[in-house]
Amino acid sequence: MEFTERPRALCVFIHFINMILLAMYKRILSRTTAITLLLLLVSSASAEESRWGADYFPNVILTSHEGDTFSFFDDLIKDKVVVINFIYTTCPDVCPLETAQLTRVQSIMGDRLGKDVFFYSITIDPDVDTPEVLKEYRNKFGAKWQFFTGDEQQIVTLRRKLGLYIEDIEGGENNHNVNMIMGNQTTGRWMRRSPFENPYVLADQIGNWLHGWKSPQLGNDYTNAPDLRNISPGEQLFRTRCVSCHTVDGSADTTIGPDLLAVTQRRDRTWLINWLRNPDKMLEEQDPIAIEMYNRFNQIPMPNMSLTQVDVMDVLKYIEEESEKVLDVNRPAIESVAKPTRFKPGSDIVAVMNAWVREALPGSKTNAGYMTLINVGHNELKVTSVDSGIFGEVQIHNMTRVDGLMKMQKIDELVIPVGDQVVLKPGGMHLMLMQPQRDVVKGETVGMILNFASGRSQSMTVIVSDK
Repeated sequence: MEFTERPRALCVFIHFINMILLAMYKRILSRTTAITLLLLLVSSASAEESRWGADYFPNVILTSHEGDTFSFFDDLIKDKVVVINFIYTTCPDVCPLETAQLTRVQSIMGDRLGKDVFFYSITIDPDVDTPEVLKEYRNKFGAKWQFFTGDEQQIVTLRRKLGLYIEDIEGGENNHNVNMIMGNQTTGRWMRRSPFENPYVLADQIGNWLHGWKSPQLGNDYTNAPDLRNISPGEQLFRTRCVSCHTVDGSADTTIGPDLLAVTQRRDRTWLINWLRNPDKMLEEQDPIAIEMYNRFNQIPMPNMSLTQVDVMDVLKYIEEESEKVLDVNRPAIESVAKPTRFKPGSDIVAVMNAWVREALPGSKTNAGYMTLINVGHNELKVTSVDSGIFGEVQIHNMTRVDGLMKMQKIDELVIPVGDQVVLKPGGMHLMLMQPQRDVVKGETVGMILNFASGRSQSMTVIVSDK
């Protein structure tokens, strides 16, 4: 009996020891696995980092807008946070929008640009885009980053490496991927982004995400965030196509384009529709208003954004709605200055209302123009002359009664006092349009430019009517 009990106690003891050993083994195995996994991650990270190093990026030679030469990897992206896009200066559509959008991001980044964040624009048309051409293009937009040219085939290789070359769309013309790429070469963190993204989102990704969120994040708690609202098609188009160059608040023109407050009331609607749909064609046809704006804004052409008729109407509707919001705030001051005007013009010198040109008989050598000019500014205005692309000479005339007869008299200056308006109408003051290049017919528009004694000028459109 005693003999049989001893083996049982021994078995229990051995089982207890085995349980301890098994637990120790599992712990050791777990630690070994963790160490192995850590080594694998480190190895993977090292491999990933090396993938985006000198062995991956071609160290091609590029020439800056200043004529200096740089090696792409060694000088431009090694150990840096960069934003790279590809453009060409004769691009009629997306390239100007890309550049304008990056100038907005540039403004948000402030003095970080060129210190811990670097922007690079590289041409895909080096035969045309010499350093001198790139420098002029850069200055037009007020860009502060570097522009580069180089060997065409090496640039193609660079675009392929950066994932910005799509074989299916590349061809004889300068078609190209409009995405840009941003990255941190040190960490191997890269991403493609649309240049039409919200500039504040782009600046946050460039300045914070790519830097590993090293900068302190300031702001309110997300619980205080406002409710999201529905965005109309017109607002969506304006934010992605127009906001890079235009505002709708009446404050001032941007360096690239005019403020659009109440533009649907200051410009003929047909002209606006044609302008939004085919700006390049209107410039080619020497439309006087289009040419005036082209010259006024550093000869930066309005890009053709391939908008449909529906797109244009959506954008104009949004501009009208935004204008009304701004004008509602200022309406008491506006209405006290001059009735019945419903708007405060943005950058225009004078508000132009009810402008029209009489449809003349075929072959007529003279015509007449009428409008209401409202001075809502703070200084007296003097119109000294009027120009038109269709009429060789435009004079300001007044009809007066002399000895019982109506007599037409030329006026050298048309004075508009502060807070007052001048009405040009049949039987009174009017524009005498002479030396027509062709007959104008009902429904079309005539471009004119008002010249002021201050040296400033303002373009406008006048509809042809048979009233």
